[in-house]
Amino acid sequence: MSPNSDTFIANLRKIVTERYEKDMSPLLLSDLGHILRKQNLWPTDEAEGKTLRQVIEGAHDPDLLIVRDKNSPAYIAIATGTTKDIVEQFIEHRSQNRANIPDLEALPRSVLLAFCVRQENGKTVFLRKSPPFKYETDVPAGEDRDHFLPIEEKYRRPGLKIVEVGELTASDRLDLQTKIAAWSMDKGIQLEDFYIFKGKRRTNALERLLAAQPDGLEEKIVIPGDIALMLSRHE
Repeated sequence: MSPNSDTFIANLRKIVTERYEKDMSPLLLSDLGHILRKQNLWPTDEAEGKTLRQVIEGAHDPDLLIVRDKNSPAYIAIATGTTKDIVEQFIEHRSQNRANIPDLEALPRSVLLAFCVRQENGKTVFLRKSPPFKYETDVPAGEDRDHFLPIEEKYRRPGLKIVEVGELTASDRLDLQTKIAAWSMDKGIQLEDFYIFKGKRRTNALERLLAAQPDGLEEKIVIPGDIALMLSRHE
């Protein structure tokens, strides 16, 4: 490995380590790539046509580990040696509960924003659990507090821009769905209660494709990310 490659891996290790010091949710490989491009660290001259995943795997660094969700090929995370177990548990929990996939298009915009609005110092956001759905960035006062549910930092994607849900990248969509699903299960909340079309959950083409497969085959299907994204956008 060249000196420049050593420097890149060292910078990469520092970025990943500092990220997990602030947030223990899985750092997706696609998000890591975005961070590196923003800092003009990727691609490197030494990459020679290799993907970021290939460079990381080729480095054999014990603090740069690739972790995959076997049921979602597009969901690839990177972990350190000390966070690997936690990331694997998160992905396993996500996989076990994939049947509870939120229909982002059916959720009111105010609900989606509650999971994406920026907060200082990781403060909790509060979401009203009955219509009219709205969120508060401070603890609701008085009796009104009983009508709100907290959304802690671990369930949120602060800064994720949602102009059109259909324009989200595959990784952002999966990550947001995972966090909302985890929040609803941990709080004992039915997501259908928030749907615009209550009781008539809409499924997309990707969900119908997977549901139509024989038992046991669903987990073996590998769908390219661009095709999965296209199917997820069509009802």
